[in-house]
Amino acid sequence: MDEQSVRLLDNLVNEDYHSSGPGVAILIVINDQIVYQRCLGLANLDKEEQITPETNFRLASLTKQFTAYGIMLLEQQNRLSRNDALGRFFSMEFQRKCPYLSRDVKVQHLLEHSSGIRDYETYDSNDHSQWSDFDVLNVLTDETYFIPGTHYRYSNTGYILLGLIIETVSEQSLNQYFDENIFQPFHMNASILYDFDRTVIINRALGYIEQRNEEKYDLCDQSTTSATRGDGGIYMSLTDYLQWYYHYPILSAKPFRIDEAPLETYYYDLGWFLTDSNGKIHLHTGNSCGFTHQVFRIDDEERKVLVLYLTNLGENNQRIEKFNRLIVEKLPELNPNNTNLLWDMVGLTR
Repeated sequence: MDEQSVRLLDNLVNEDYHSSGPGVAILIVINDQIVYQRCLGLANLDKEEQITPETNFRLASLTKQFTAYGIMLLEQQNRLSRNDALGRFFSMEFQRKCPYLSRDVKVQHLLEHSSGIRDYETYDSNDHSQWSDFDVLNVLTDETYFIPGTHYRYSNTGYILLGLIIETVSEQSLNQYFDENIFQPFHMNASILYDFDRTVIINRALGYIEQRNEEKYDLCDQSTTSATRGDGGIYMSLTDYLQWYYHYPILSAKPFRIDEAPLETYYYDLGWFLTDSNGKIHLHTGNSCGFTHQVFRIDDEERKVLVLYLTNLGENNQRIEKFNRLIVEKLPELNPNNTNLLWDMVGLTR
């Protein structure tokens, strides 16, 4: 990346963030070489802790690629199949309560967001200061929005269930499974899965929300839906995500075709949106109270690119869109060419 490209990126970061407010961590890698890394702002406003490459952000839905990888590892070990139905993994009580889900929803449907299982966020949350994974499991009713496998509907519920399936099959907690099978082998020494009862997170970024029309911020680190795990509970830094990128073998199940008018046709595969069924361009966003993220990677014959953008500001899509616009208009070495997915991501994850 030349000096002019670096200057354009620096100018954009300086325009959108400042050193005394919540901020951003950006990592850009081309052909396995870091060409740009920039951190600006505070991870903790009260303690005035600066964001660094070691700052751990709650990844929100970027967690899904790790949960999907955990499922694939278990399948490679012949401990489950993506064709297994839910009834194999959950109690007889669940199977009696939800015979349809137990019989007709498969692991593959959860991976590709085609299960049609009802969104847990639509259930009454008055009894939950924070939803746990088991709260989600227990509240499910025996109904789907459509016949499993026939349509796409983004589902946090599905990835929560995948995390519980990993625990059932591995006979480990999800935190322990991730630590022993992903974090430690890939030298991701500070990554951790959040557990509101026990977890201490070092170098933790707290989440904030910007007061409208003012450079003032409110703490917005937790919500009723921020304690579930398989859909969004990992905390990770730029440094550790780079290790994931270097070590993660690109896997593919069977990309599920998303054909949602008026959007173009895209695909979903193992925690990633794809621009086509060839899987050369992977992209995902992460949105949670106090956090907004985006990652994309290009893996073709001409170039390998990783662009990771983490921020501890909620509802921050406008700044990410400005960043994407700069890439599309001024930085051809980073441009994924099929750029419509960059603009359609918000609609695909709602």
